[in-house]
Amino acid sequence: MTEKLTYSQMLTELQEIVDSVSRDDCPVDELEERVQKAGTLIKALRERLKKTEASVSEMLVEIEG
Repeated sequence: MTEKLTYSQMLTELQEIVDSVSRDDCPVDELEERVQKAGTLIKALRERLKKTEASVSEMLVEIEG
């Protein structure tokens, strides 16, 4: 599901979750679901960054070599 979203879309969704959880109007019944979704997004964002870093590093090696 998160694979189809862009990095910016995932980051926006994460920020919306953080904002909703930070407010006093976040229903307790939805809190666990939102925190789990935030965790999934954080993992996907980190993975995307790692892949991008590896790709850029490879390109730089090729350019320098």
